[in-house]
Amino acid sequence: MERSISTEAIVVRRERYGEFHKALALLTAELGLIRATAYGAFKMNSRLRLGSEPFTWCVARLYHNPVKHTYKVMELEVTDSFPGLQQEVGRLAAASLWAEIVQKSFGAGETSGGLFTLFLACLRSLCASAVRAHYVTLQFLWRFLALAGYQPDTARCDRCGQPFAPGKAVRYAPRSHSLLCAACAGDQGIPIAAGGLRYLDATRALDLPAALAVTVDEQSLQGLQKGLAAMVQSVLEGELTSLRWAGVAR
Repeated sequence: MERSISTEAIVVRRERYGEFHKALALLTAELGLIRATAYGAFKMNSRLRLGSEPFTWCVARLYHNPVKHTYKVMELEVTDSFPGLQQEVGRLAAASLWAEIVQKSFGAGETSGGLFTLFLACLRSLCASAVRAHYVTLQFLWRFLALAGYQPDTARCDRCGQPFAPGKAVRYAPRSHSLLCAACAGDQGIPIAAGGLRYLDATRALDLPAALAVTVDEQSLQGLQKGLAAMVQSVLEGELTSLRWAGVAR
């Protein structure tokens, strides 16, 4: 691999390293999720200071040590810092949840390019004043499941194979990661109202802006939030601590 690399990146995490340095987690368009050190980035006069903050979209110029397999940040050319995230707590909480998913999925492995595109599109939508954060989060979760190869079938019961009855609620079974009809699920699993199921089915093939124009009633919304959160946690095999701050029931 070349020692000098230039790639689009989004900062998903930054931590203090030593007195003046930052340890960054970068979701990149070409390399997936990587760790990189921005030396001196905590200094007030550092040219890396602003570009190394969370949720900054930039062109990162990196030095790669092929022996230690480490990355050093040489330059961060900021494309957008998404200042709209700071205008509302709900927006920042939503972005933090997505960043946690990015990290715990290790950038979605070989589909990291798709995850980069999704993360960027959701950040841009989140900063649009007309878009509510919980709908962007629904779409991030639903589309992440598709990228990971774990988006469940919304047309028929995973156990009996029968088509879901129109207007009837279904249940999500976390242990089998499946959607079940009422007869197969009984009172087990997380209920998803018929309106929520229609929402998932209707937005599956839409682009993000079109999907964000689709809304559901409050009961269906709450069921979707809980159900999709459970689906993603099942895939990641662990809890998402950011759910409480993002206003999503666990």
